[in-house]
Amino acid sequence: MKGGITALFLIILISSFISANIIFNEQIGSVYNLGDSIHVPITIKTSQSVSGVLQMDLLCNTTPVNFYKNGIKLDAGEEKNLDSFLILIKNIIGDNKGTCKIKASIGDDYALSNEFKISDLLNIDSTLEKTDFDAGENIFLTGKVTKETGEDSEGFIEAEILTKGIIKSGTITDNSFNINLSLPEDLKAGEYTLQLRASEKDSDGLTTNTGTKNYDIYVNQVPTNLELVFENEEANPGESLGIKAILHDQTGEPINSTVFITIKNPANKIFEQREINTDEFFEYPIKSNEPPEEWKVFATSNKLTAEAGFRIKEKEEANIEIINKTVLITNTGNVFYNKTLLIKIGDVPLNIYAKLKVGESKKYVLSAPNGEYNVKVTDDNNEIDKVMSLTGKAIGIKEASGGSFWIVIWISLIVILGIAAFMIFNKVRKKPFFGRMFSSKNKGFKKNLVKEELMTQEGNKAELSLSIKGDKQDASLICLKIKNLKEMESKKGSASDTIKKITEITEEKKAVTYENQDYLFFIFAPVKTKTFKNEKPALETAETLQEILKEHNKKFNQKIDFGISLNHGTIVAKSESNVFKFMSMGSLITGSKKIASLSKGEILLSSKINDSLRLQQVKTEKETRDGIPVFTVKAIKRENEETKKFIRKFMERQNKEK
Repeated sequence: MKGGITALFLIILISSFISANIIFNEQIGSVYNLGDSIHVPITIKTSQSVSGVLQMDLLCNTTPVNFYKNGIKLDAGEEKNLDSFLILIKNIIGDNKGTCKIKASIGDDYALSNEFKISDLLNIDSTLEKTDFDAGENIFLTGKVTKETGEDSEGFIEAEILTKGIIKSGTITDNSFNINLSLPEDLKAGEYTLQLRASEKDSDGLTTNTGTKNYDIYVNQVPTNLELVFENEEANPGESLGIKAILHDQTGEPINSTVFITIKNPANKIFEQREINTDEFFEYPIKSNEPPEEWKVFATSNKLTAEAGFRIKEKEEANIEIINKTVLITNTGNVFYNKTLLIKIGDVPLNIYAKLKVGESKKYVLSAPNGEYNVKVTDDNNEIDKVMSLTGKAIGIKEASGGSFWIVIWISLIVILGIAAFMIFNKVRKKPFFGRMFSSKNKGFKKNLVKEELMTQEGNKAELSLSIKGDKQDASLICLKIKNLKEMESKKGSASDTIKKITEITEEKKAVTYENQDYLFFIFAPVKTKTFKNEKPALETAETLQEILKEHNKKFNQKIDFGISLNHGTIVAKSESNVFKFMSMGSLITGSKKIASLSKGEILLSSKINDSLRLQQVKTEKETRDGIPVFTVKAIKRENEETKKFIRKFMERQNKEK
């Protein structure tokens, strides 16, 4: 018994020193994607007989996963080659990924492979041609998808507007995809994240490799409805009626834009036409004698129209005056005046039966025995009294003949109007250039500023039209806002000359000029410039204007507080009688105004023109001001120094003229 135990111990001791040499015949690759297979060929050499189980395990950051196990028996000095494959699917390797090794072992003998990576990453190579979209527009996406190993992907692609659940799915074929995502017509304007998601699945339908790519996009406000709102549906004669136009986007939110308001009477005669900002009340004064009728208001903005009506109320009213020994009654209302007035001379009551057409006056002569009397006249709305000296045989009242009275009135009016017209003519005729250039009443540029003061060539004036038939084209636009216009109105100085020089420069660059309040727009349209690539010339011109204005502020006491914006958009244009007429599409004009007002003397770019200029080697930096994305210019690749030379020569010429 004791001898048997000793023999068994010797066998175990001897076997523990038996060693098998395990060799990996091939270097395992550096990276694999899920779904790939790894070929693992090994060779086993031994100098002594070996009998046991060959086992291969995947070692990652989690529990080892066995993927191969086989019995093996080798005689001393025998060598054996074995092939095995590790299939990287979830039902074999579970959730293992990242940096891994393979361990091959027989008993206590083992060998480790080189490190390699198991990846579930797909790389998406795709570009988006633009980042601004209208609600209802389609987003076209094309690209390629590869595994981290560099091999082509065959799987699925999905585009989604995050937080909105707007999804479109497609397939990846020969590592390429095409997908068309439609934006809902009622999608709210604002910034969104567009995410592309690529994925692959194994034979069990389980997702293996995935990849994502995000784009920041902006959904524009699309004008869909124009509404007219009145402060009161009925207008009182002699008061002002408040009228406001509200432009709604696809979700009913208001859009900042401009609107043309037209007011017509029942005879279809136009009484007022004006361009105002949306969501801003315009006060239209109603004459005190305007008849009680239904008037119409028409509004046009961004190819949308609106129509609404208001009614002028009836107003039966008269003005009563006691003059000398007479009572003068004038119909100051807007309907026929037919009332009985009570008049008291002392304590004696009398009646005046007044029947007056609109604007008509009648005079009544009072009489009473010689003496001082308190005279009181009363109607529904008025009561006046006055102490006067009367003469006569008895207390009475009679209507006076009105012929000579009205002749005197009309002659007096004609004389007064003639004197006033003469004074106004002299005042306007003697008014200096800078006084004509600005109008404090309108708080901005006069409408004829370009025509009379700033233009030096025919055909460079631009007019905004409600609706025209012309060429639809993309134009680049410089917007110059004069922020301290009110201050400049009251002072005579050099600012007008500088602004005039600016318009001459833009003429040389073949731009047309459009004015709106305290904004000047310089439009680079293909129909004028004879080229479709106007973005960079517009930027260079804007820089020239900026340098001129800065140089002005250095040299002169009268400073110009300004802002400059650069935009790009679609217009419909037509030249007619040496006038460039255009219609702005979308928010080109209003967007330019808003960005220019945010500028503090620098040039601010809109998102749309920034996308174009980036392709022309212009470096910009994005900012957000007042909730609006804008871009500042950081560097421009220039072919020559023509712009600097032009500015230098211009300033030298200006100094000589001064």
